[in-house]
Amino acid sequence: MLDQYKQIYAGVMEGDQVAVQEGVNAALEAGLGAEEILNQGMISAMTEVGRLFEEGEYFVPEMLIAARAMQAGLALLRPALADADIKAKGKVAIGTVKGDLHDIGKNLVAMMLEGAGYEIVDLGVDISPDQFVEAVQSEASFDVVALSALLSTTVSSMVATIQAFHAV
Repeated sequence: MLDQYKQIYAGVMEGDQVAVQEGVNAALEAGLGAEEILNQGMISAMTEVGRLFEEGEYFVPEMLIAARAMQAGLALLRPALADADIKAKGKVAIGTVKGDLHDIGKNLVAMMLEGAGYEIVDLGVDISPDQFVEAVQSEASFDVVALSALLSTTVSSMVATIQAFHAV
């Protein structure tokens, strides 16, 4: 693994946004490809973060910190990805359902998906079934609609949202 990728990888693993940004800048200055920087530096690190989470060695805070570090690097990498005409793997609409204001899980999933190459449209929190349907109908190009909820009391909102999609 090249030194720039190692720096990016370590920065993501440690949640060090500055190290990730410096690594991305160094990789770009060295003429490395944007897609390779993304895959070798960031996505490989987030894959390891996910593995450590599954094994109980990392917890939600570590995942969030790593994802934020990756986002810092991705912000620098986005123009290079656009210049290289790297197409998104798909487009995801994501939001927290009506009655729920919790967004940590939604944000984490959105960051992970974006880092994996998906275009994300974050609808926000407390999104009604009609708002989900309107968002998807206004941009018929979504591949996935992701519903988030933390509260068990909002399961009925998830059901109502799914029913609203079936009704159209």
